[in-house]
Order: sequence, then C-alpha cells, then structure tokens
Amino acid sequence: MLTGYKSFLLVILLLLLTSCSSAEHQEALRLYEIAKANNNIHQLTTALSTLAKLAPEDYQAEFIKVTKAKKQLEQAQNAQTQGNNYSAYLSSHDSYRSVPNGESKKILISSGKALLPILKAQLAINKSFQYRPKQLTTLFKTYSQLPISKWNLIKVNNSVEQLGKAIIELNKALVQIEIATSTITIPEVSPWQITIENQMIMVTQARDYFANLARYHSAAELIKLNQALTTESTTLLSLVRPELAQESMYKAFLKANNQYAPFQNLIANISLAENLSVKDIHTIWYESWQNIEIATLAPEGGFEHYPTGSKKRARQLTTYLDKSNINIPSLAENFQNKAALSQKLPQLMILTEKLIEDKGLLL
Repeated sequence: MLTGYKSFLLVILLLLLTSCSSAEHQEALRLYEIAKANNNIHQLTTALSTLAKLAPEDYQAEFIKVTKAKKQLEQAQNAQTQGNNYSAYLSSHDSYRSVPNGESKKILISSGKALLPILKAQLAINKSFQYRPKQLTTLFKTYSQLPISKWNLIKVNNSVEQLGKAIIELNKALVQIEIATSTITIPEVSPWQITIENQMIMVTQARDYFANLARYHSAAELIKLNQALTTESTTLLSLVRPELAQESMYKAFLKANNQYAPFQNLIANISLAENLSVKDIHTIWYESWQNIEIATLAPEGGFEHYPTGSKKRARQLTTYLDKSNINIPSLAENFQNKAALSQKLPQLMILTEKLIEDKGLLL
C-alpha cells in the first residue's frame, strides 16, 4: 500500500515538473518571438538562454551565434566610445550581418558614414575596371603593324574614350582616399593609394598609345611633305616674287593637304576622344600639334619665310619619331584582374567588401 502511494506521488511530481517546464518553455518562446520582431539582441539572448537549457538540440547553436553577435555589439560600442570608427564599423557590421539588431545597425550606419570616402573610392575603382577594354595588348600589337589607312577609327576612338573614363574614375578614387586619410586612420590605405597611383600611370600609358602611334606616323608623313614643299617653294622663290611663288604653289599645297587628310582626321578624332571633360573640345596637346600642321601645310604670313622655317618644323616633328613613345605598353595582371589589385592588402579588402555589402545603408 505504501509503495503504491509513493509511486503515485512520484507521478504527480513529474507531472508538475513537466507542467512547469512546459510553461517556462512557452514563455521563453513568446519572449523569443518578441525579441526577434523587435530586433532586440539583449532580449533575444535572454530568451535563447532559457530555450537552450530546455531544448539544447534546437536552440544551443543559435544561442552561441547570438551571444557572439552580442559580444561584437559590445566591442563596437566600446570602439565608438573611444572614437575608433574603423573598429566600431567592423564589429557592428559583423554583429548586424550575423544577427540583425537595431543597436548594431545604428552603430554600423554612424561609424560607416566616417568611412564613406573608402566606399566611394572602391566603387570608383570598380567602375574603372568596367571601362577597360578587353584584349588591349592584342589590339595594340595589331595596330602597331597597320598603316593609318587601315585603322578602324570607331574602334580606336572607343578604346581611347573607355580608357579615358577609366582614368577619370581612378582620379575620383584618389581624391576620396585623400579625404579618408585626412579624417581617419585605416590600415593599408597608404600602399593602396600607391597601388592606385600606379594604376593611373598604367592606364594613362594605355590611353596615350594610340595618340603617340598616330602622331608618330603623321610626323613621318609631315616630314616628307615639309621637305618636298620646301624644295619646290625654294626653287620658285629664286625665280619669281613671293606672291607669284605662293600662287604657283597652290596646287602643290592642295595635293599635300589631300595626302595628309587621313592623318589629320585621325589625330583630331583621337584628341577629341581623349578629352572627356568638355564635349567637342580638343585635348591639351592638340593645339601645339595643329600649329605644326598649319605651319607645314597652310603657311601664314610672308611666303618668302616658308623655306627658312623648314628646319624648325623638321626639328619639331622629329621629336614625335622617338620610338620609345610607341613601345606597346606593358599591362600588368592587375590591369584587368581587380582581385590582383588588393590581394596583398587583406585588411583593406575585408573592409571594402563589408562597405560594399552595406552600401544600401550608407549611401
């Protein structure tokens, strides 16, 4: 009889414990749902602490994850208190992206704003890579062997324009890096800046190749025309008055201009393609080049001085025949491979990847 009574009490006790446990579990679940809805990491940690004890197989892993995110939030708060926006951003990002919560998001946005120049620089760099023509070295090699008459002006202009746009984006990136370094200390920014400056040199050399090659061929043509026109005008000037000599040379100059027209058209088009800052305005080097063209093919002033200016024109044109100016640019792997640009800067790469992920919150 006593044994049966004890068994009955044990059953009652187990039922009570189960009932209490079930009630506690239900309450913890209720608090868990509220915490998730409110993005409250503190309430979520408390609720999961209980759930992990009652049903570890279901909630232990999530409890560990949330506990880590809460610790990252605390690290972000400490860093922000110390004025370290760089560390505050990294910790708040990790916390928010692991377990979305209001406090981490707030710090992410406020500290991330201080890092906006880095984000803008990276976005400009990304855009620069989008503009770079593919298989450019192959294109250079092809055109290095072609006479001017065989050049595809549309393809050349497009390549020059795209490279010009890539340069503009790199300039934007360098401006943003300067702003960043003046306001915040970030690891690996200095070598990053040097890398982008080297990119500028390489992309500029690529953009300038067609202009250098075109002027090389054009200078060679102008030198021949200058010599022929000088010889003929010298002979005429020794026989007749300058006015009559110039009139007699009209057909010779007309023929020379027609012969040079494809070169002139190419140079003018490349110049316009290079200068993207102002539409239909030539780039900075074009004026001095055009002056040589005019002096050779459309002389102004007293015609008697045309032969005496021949040596000066020849000297000016000879400077464009330096073959080092038409060496095919050596394009490093990181000309096309964006990943190669920052693979030696792991900390900066981590930062820019996180900033790009948070772009929608920061811009």
